[in-house]
Amino acid sequence: MRVLVTGATGGLGRLIINKLLDQGVEVIVTSHDPHEVPNCDFYNKVKYFPLDINKQDGSDLYSYFTKPDALIHLAWEKLDEYKNEAHITTILENHKKFISNLIEGGLKDITAVGTCYEYGLQEGVLKENMPSKPILPYPQGKNLLREFIEAKQKENNFSFKWIRVFYVFGEVRGRKNLYTHLVNAVKNKDESFNMSGGEQVRDFLSPDEIAATIVKISLQNKTQGIINCCSGKPVKLKDFVSDFLTKNGYKIKLNLGVFPYVDYEPMETWGDVEKLNTILNAK
Repeated sequence: MRVLVTGATGGLGRLIINKLLDQGVEVIVTSHDPHEVPNCDFYNKVKYFPLDINKQDGSDLYSYFTKPDALIHLAWEKLDEYKNEAHITTILENHKKFISNLIEGGLKDITAVGTCYEYGLQEGVLKENMPSKPILPYPQGKNLLREFIEAKQKENNFSFKWIRVFYVFGEVRGRKNLYTHLVNAVKNKDESFNMSGGEQVRDFLSPDEIAATIVKISLQNKTQGIINCCSGKPVKLKDFVSDFLTKNGYKIKLNLGVFPYVDYEPMETWGDVEKLNTILNAK
């Protein structure tokens, strides 16, 4: 099987590519920066074809990428700018053009990564059949791409899996998150760590667990459509962080309530894993 992976140099991209290689999959890799890929540990094991999705010339991309059997679409820009309108205007349109080109060329299997933010401010357990209610440009752009691909699927014969990734706790290359700030505070030997009140209920997976789940979903076609990528285990943020510090023997005090809760996340939310488990538990 030959799989094309976009966003290859991102944190999840590297993990996913190596997991595909471990399973004997032939991997085709693309990214906008041809100077960075040769430094990746997978470089000599894949076929690399550079492409800037934002600078397409209309050529046959399916043939350019040597007619892959499947696509895992990880690429997306401005991931640290959730409120940037470019997610809906420029970025979305370029990714629609990219996906459409591949479909028209003959691509028969698409796995694309979305976000739990597509559910908006809905509380409690989030199931895939719930309505999408994104409130920020980033998840709005993602959700519109999903709807675009679904419309294309009605006109063309291909498999489609849309993975909504929930909260990550761990180091993701090139990204700053709660984990990186917390670990840096420990390394700096800070006496305390400032955070919100920590009453949020969340659902966490490590980057490695997320990568493994994405690969598992992408290499099957029995279960399609929207699929949550999550643990299904709700936990209060302050309890999760405290347990992490205790397990690792880190001595640092949590200063709760320093930062306000953000206005674009619900207080209590986690993912339903019933659909995901049909994939993970399949023989």
